[in-house]
Amino acid sequence: MLTASICTIGDEILIGQIVDTNSSLIAKELNKCGIKVNKMISIQDDEDEIVSSLTECSQINDIIIVTGGLGPTKDDITKKSLAVLCECEEFRYDESQASIIADLCSRRGISLSQLNKDQALVPECCKVLPNKMGTAPGMVFTIKTKTERKVLLFSLPGVPYEMAHLLPSVLQTIQEEFLCENIFHRTILTYGIPESLLASKIEDWEDHLPKEIKLAYLPNPQSGVKLRVSIYGGDYIKSSLIAEEEIKKLKILLGNALYGENDDTLESVIGSFLLKNGKKISVAESCTSGSVSSLLTSVPGSSAYFTGGVVAYNNDIKINLLGVKEETILNQGAVSCECVKEMAVGIRKLMKTDYSVATSGIAGPSGGTETKPVGTICIAIAGPDFIETHIKVFNGDRIRNVQRFSAEALNLLRLRLGIQLL
Repeated sequence: MLTASICTIGDEILIGQIVDTNSSLIAKELNKCGIKVNKMISIQDDEDEIVSSLTECSQINDIIIVTGGLGPTKDDITKKSLAVLCECEEFRYDESQASIIADLCSRRGISLSQLNKDQALVPECCKVLPNKMGTAPGMVFTIKTKTERKVLLFSLPGVPYEMAHLLPSVLQTIQEEFLCENIFHRTILTYGIPESLLASKIEDWEDHLPKEIKLAYLPNPQSGVKLRVSIYGGDYIKSSLIAEEEIKKLKILLGNALYGENDDTLESVIGSFLLKNGKKISVAESCTSGSVSSLLTSVPGSSAYFTGGVVAYNNDIKINLLGVKEETILNQGAVSCECVKEMAVGIRKLMKTDYSVATSGIAGPSGGTETKPVGTICIAIAGPDFIETHIKVFNGDRIRNVQRFSAEALNLLRLRLGIQLL
């Protein structure tokens, strides 16, 4: 099986100034092509470090994909370092990228400086992947190894949208140069079962999986625990049939704890249900501060079913806009099942929707009491002929609590709507 290393270059990544999103996208796309990523590293802006790290990667991999360090300033030294790595002393101007650079500068009203022009200067030994989204071209190098094994090195811009634009050309080049094996992945999504309890519940199933199946647990506070079933090598159709037989057994074991697969999310499966059934929803939020609304509207086409929301952080808004009774807040408190029940009824009436969700809680770090500690969340779900309330307590900091509150609200809505993976 082909293997790959993904290397990001830049001090800004190592000091935590920016988050590396490129590596995850590259790894995902390589896996689709049957290439196993066995190493991800970040390298500082230092020529010796770049050369030594990439030399090490070339000794254990067939493919190396490097991002970053291709800008026009002096601290961007990737291009020069790759020339040293490949023992390529001569540089040339790539006319296709030079033309793109001139056009970009013209459209942006920027004068074509020497620094801009030099972006089209590339090592003689590389093949250029023209970058229409920016000034730095992608480059393809063939690394010489002691065993005469072919290793391809791809150098891509670090700007995420520029890298993503060039990635299809990278994958096409790989498929032209190598025979790729199949990697089959299928991810099943669960919510509401902690990882340890989930592992216990499916232990016997897991122990009897066919030897070719690899199982991974992927917990996330906003999406629950994902179960990834993988089969490396072999026939893709046969692998999918083997996986399907095992997933059928999993569905029986976990029931409505399963809500989707692969790229599904709680918000996307809820959106699909509402769209299919021609229903609309509204949200009233206090402690989640618009997070539930944000999740629901993150799905393309959500305007067809999401009518609107109110962030009622202040009690006066709960009372005057949503119709919560003043005595409810005085007697029961804003963080109470009684309050969110009235919030859900009020927002559904205000927005004229089929369903509504309401939240009120204590995200922290302060505000908790002995009876209502930090991490307490009250949630109400309302529909044409029902209204239900829930109170739960989570343990985390403010950000994590808001994430868990929002996900819990969506999951309770999902369960009430009867959405599960069938």
